[in-house]
Amino acid sequence: METLQTQTRPGLSGTALKLAACITMLIDHIGASCIEATYGVAYRTPPQILQLDRVLRLIGRLAFPIFCFLLVEGFVHTHDFRKYALRMLGFALLSEFPFDWAFFSGVYWGHQNVYFTLLLGLLAMKALDTYQTPEGMPALKGILGAAACFLAAGLLHCDYDVLGLALILALYMTRKDKRAQCIAGAVFSLFEPVAPLAFGLVWFYSGERGGSSKLEQWAFYWFYPVHLFLLAVLTNLLLFQK
Repeated sequence: METLQTQTRPGLSGTALKLAACITMLIDHIGASCIEATYGVAYRTPPQILQLDRVLRLIGRLAFPIFCFLLVEGFVHTHDFRKYALRMLGFALLSEFPFDWAFFSGVYWGHQNVYFTLLLGLLAMKALDTYQTPEGMPALKGILGAAACFLAAGLLHCDYDVLGLALILALYMTRKDKRAQCIAGAVFSLFEPVAPLAFGLVWFYSGERGGSSKLEQWAFYWFYPVHLFLLAVLTNLLLFQK
């Protein structure tokens, strides 16, 4: 695993970016779960509700690119890849039922939560990092390993599927140049409106993790399944009342 010397500067810490990503993700999921799952997108839905949903979902588009950037940072600086990957897998499995319940009102095998996307992105970066030519370019084994991750994302129908993995690898391949990384991130996130604006926040990343206790670090991991579970409870109560 390479170690990059990150130049620190005044700006947003990694903890601040995580907080921004979690808040915008929550806003997005309120629209996707509480509004869309309850009212649907049928013509009978009040226009004010549709407008509110549109605003919430647009704000939420900022979350995924930030999480992808933080994943690349985590991969580059982790001292234990195996533990990192197993943690991702554990939370992917833990989050699947709350994800299904929040957005599909029950078990649904046709779409997997974003932790699976991030896990596959992590494995793709590991493949490219492990198998390199003497010149430091990805070797055939690394490319095939990354391609297998893309195939898995498509077959499993992970959140953002192959487009999400493409964004992660674009950020990974340009990680040594912040300007190039932000440009690549903005281009590769054009599949979602507003999403490229997330790299305005990334540009101000200070290169520092930021102050956070072990408890706070774990809280960021738990935020995803816990908030989905709570939204699922609320959404299904609303559906029951309807």
